[in-house]
Amino acid sequence: MKPLIYFSYGMTKCGTTLAFHMVSEALSQAGYKQHRLPAHLMGPNKKLNFGQHYSDDQAAQLWEAVQAIGHPIAIKTHTRPDPAVVRLIQNGQAIAHACYRDPRDMALSMLDHGVRARANGKPAFAEIETLEDAKSGIRNQTDSLTAWLRLPNVLPMDFEDTAFDMQTTAQRILNQLDITGDPEKIVTAVLDGRFTQFNKGISQRHKTEMSQQDDHKFASEFSPFLTHLIDNKRTLPTDGRIVLPPPNELRI
Repeated sequence: MKPLIYFSYGMTKCGTTLAFHMVSEALSQAGYKQHRLPAHLMGPNKKLNFGQHYSDDQAAQLWEAVQAIGHPIAIKTHTRPDPAVVRLIQNGQAIAHACYRDPRDMALSMLDHGVRARANGKPAFAEIETLEDAKSGIRNQTDSLTAWLRLPNVLPMDFEDTAFDMQTTAQRILNQLDITGDPEKIVTAVLDGRFTQFNKGISQRHKTEMSQQDDHKFASEFSPFLTHLIDNKRTLPTDGRIVLPPPNELRI
């Protein structure tokens, strides 16, 4: 394959680490070693390529680094696509996937993380003490999700598929990359040898862990999100551009 940047974007608690490792493992098994990119272009994570925001100059340096490697490199990120990243994707120098999850399940996972963070004296997620806290955090991320999904060659990735239908997800990744591979071998390697930050691992946990009142509140506030990305996800294309309402309509 030619040089290519693969951005693995995800909202928090949506299986982004798992999805990222599936992409990097698919590439590795196809013979494309996932080299560490220059430290000054990556975030603080020392174990994997983790990108944050990129200026025009930094995006140019990132592309030069991947060109020097000579094949696709995956980068995990939780940030919205900067203009420079948008241009990389529009120019065919990059593709991506965008991980999301039912907001009700996302909120419950964020609450769990908040409890652990406070117990261990960690700052990340420590501020998440109530469902309203979680709801605010999710609300702020829907614009970022929409920004990614509006771009060409961005694969929509629902947590339910990423976590509980992994072989099908691996095949979708192979299809998007246009490479051959064995989905079963990819999944086995990811589960056996990579740190995926898996939490409870329960499908649609809001059905048993969220009160009916809270469920209705979330369903009401995030109705367009649920309609376009959860309830009708089987109508989404396997890759490429999808049709979404404006960000404010997806959120409210």
